[in-house]
Amino acid sequence: MRPLFPEINVNDTYYVPVTDGHVLYVEESGNRQGIPVVYCHGGPGGGSDAIYRRFYDPEVYRIILFDQRGCGRSTPHCAADINALWHNTTSDLVQDMEVIRKTLDIKNWVVAGGSWGSTLALMYAIEFPERVIGLILRGIFLARQQDVEWLFADKSGASQLFPEHYQEFKAGHEFDSVQELLESYYEQLTGDNDLVQLSAAKQFCAWEDKIAKLKPAVKQEELSGRDTIAGALLNCHYFTNNSFIYECEILSEISRVQHIPGYIIHGRYDAVCKAEAAFTLDNAWENGRLEIVPESGHSCTEPGITDALIRASAEMSEFIKLNKL
Repeated sequence: MRPLFPEINVNDTYYVPVTDGHVLYVEESGNRQGIPVVYCHGGPGGGSDAIYRRFYDPEVYRIILFDQRGCGRSTPHCAADINALWHNTTSDLVQDMEVIRKTLDIKNWVVAGGSWGSTLALMYAIEFPERVIGLILRGIFLARQQDVEWLFADKSGASQLFPEHYQEFKAGHEFDSVQELLESYYEQLTGDNDLVQLSAAKQFCAWEDKIAKLKPAVKQEELSGRDTIAGALLNCHYFTNNSFIYECEILSEISRVQHIPGYIIHGRYDAVCKAEAAFTLDNAWENGRLEIVPESGHSCTEPGITDALIRASAEMSEFIKLNKL
């Protein structure tokens, strides 16, 4: 199996003003003259991470990471300023990516993303198909109500696979629907009590952390309080608002990306995002190539997923060179 590429330093960092007072952290690494690839992180609210640079050959790719509105090193940050949730929608994030592309003087690029990042990558490609020369997607989340229900409902989906972890996740919340559960969390996350806010954020994020890998780490990775709050709050902000897209929008608009070549990589035992979503996307997208990775869950750091992503990025670069895209 192919391992991650070695760690690399950032070539340049930028703070890019977009609309409504938001300023986005953007970084570049790899080959300045290489094939541009932009990576959409997950969450919403997950923030970019140095490990995302390592899925692409730095001698081949010009690697661009950015933090979406309200999280990471972008400002305002929703852990410090609730106003970071204003003008923070999927459409805003899509338009932000186009601002980044123009700011970096990129004609077109490969768009990649995992989990929520796959949603954003697809929504960008649907809006700006002429700017996308390829898609590399992992852990497909189509942002349908059934996808949200799978992750958060108490009588179906992931809760049935990990009842002990779900019991911890729902503790302290009374609800009759996923909407009510997320609204209950949102109330705690936006309240005046800082201790309650941080405790709720940790409880929320622990749920996905514990089910993301087929073989969970002995010790869960500890996020900062700031990052934990952003992850929980932006999840609730988006998922209580139907991700700010209409139901089945990606599948309804998939005709706009039929010509774009892409990879759909999904762990066989992904408990966070349903394998059905990847299968459904593959059936709808003529130029998408599905790979269901055995013995793998949701995380991009699992060996099988890492191998599939690096193979995909290598094959994509060869395709682009061969077709002079």
